[in-house]
Amino acid sequence: MSKGKKLIAYVGRNHVANFEGGGISVFELSADGSSITPLPGGVEDMPKRAGYLTYAPKYRVLYSVDERKTDGRGPRKPASGVLSFKVDPESGKLTFLNKQPTAGAMPASITVFEEKKLLFTANHGFFDHVVKVVEAADGKWVEKFEYDDSTVVQYGINDDGSIGDIQDVSVLTGYGTDPNDSPQGGGHAQASPHAHIVVIDPSGKFLVVCEKAGERIYVFRIGGKRLELAYVYQCPAGTGPRHAAFDSKGRIFMTCEFSSELWSFDFDASSGALRFIDKQSTLSGFKGRNETATLQVHPNGRFVYMNNRGQDDVVWFSISEDGHLKKEGRVELSKSEDPKDATRCMTLSPSGAFLLVPDRPADVIRSYAVDPNDGSLKALTEVPISNPVFILFVEL
Repeated sequence: MSKGKKLIAYVGRNHVANFEGGGISVFELSADGSSITPLPGGVEDMPKRAGYLTYAPKYRVLYSVDERKTDGRGPRKPASGVLSFKVDPESGKLTFLNKQPTAGAMPASITVFEEKKLLFTANHGFFDHVVKVVEAADGKWVEKFEYDDSTVVQYGINDDGSIGDIQDVSVLTGYGTDPNDSPQGGGHAQASPHAHIVVIDPSGKFLVVCEKAGERIYVFRIGGKRLELAYVYQCPAGTGPRHAAFDSKGRIFMTCEFSSELWSFDFDASSGALRFIDKQSTLSGFKGRNETATLQVHPNGRFVYMNNRGQDDVVWFSISEDGHLKKEGRVELSKSEDPKDATRCMTLSPSGAFLLVPDRPADVIRSYAVDPNDGSLKALTEVPISNPVFILFVEL
């Protein structure tokens, strides 16, 4: 962290289980992560389900999804959406700017491309199906099963950093076994597409989207008014690609929600093509239900961190020069009764000096020092907060 800069952590809180709140809380952290101080200036109950955040330094604007499904034709409750907040450069206080519709249910991820004034979201959709009774061509009455669409959405950004109109939507297609044997979604976890992450490659040419039902990685060429599909990587059945992140060399790493694996790829910055390098299990003898969540690549490019929901831990891997992975260690997190309520995020500080984990089952944020030589984690401190879900660092 540069001298004189203030390190702020914005914490999205999600309305789940017995927690009735929501919104985004604000904390100031020391450069080494040993001190976490709550600050005023957050927003309460808006968004109700702040599942993912991103920041545009040029505009000093924070963007958030509201991870919900619009409740009907009313709607009686606030509709699903994406929101923007102005960030005060001195205090970090958030001031609401505007909200736009999501063009899809349950927005799971959001990322910003400042240079081209673009914002992208991935809309996951819910697992529930509806039964429609329709008359077939032969005159017989049959049941038709329908599911939410999963979409990738491109927005413009206005001159003040607020979210502009939707410019393009890609509606994803394909599905896996319906229903399946997974307890997730009552066996309907792969019955329809579920996009989970949008991430821009280091060259700024491509948007990568992981979709876990059709088990595909979509690569879109970006920069204009439309999303242009450039490449699709088909993963094997039973993997469930969920989250992805790039390293400084342009390689990409991915967690697999169903197979509990971490994968590495080479990424062709000219075509958007992926070349598989390696995969490793994220588990350590655990035999119960497990779902991987997010991952983070250390700024030094030597380590990648991910977390399991079920085994309930953070695991780190070393990265060889050619992109192969080796499991190096783990730290346990608080246990959850169901993976959907487990810790699902963690965030490295900009310098990589420490890792901040929103330990949701325990209602605390935990800070771990990161050893840059072996990647190991050492507990530093913790602070209480109700139902933390996502953490984003901003340097002011």
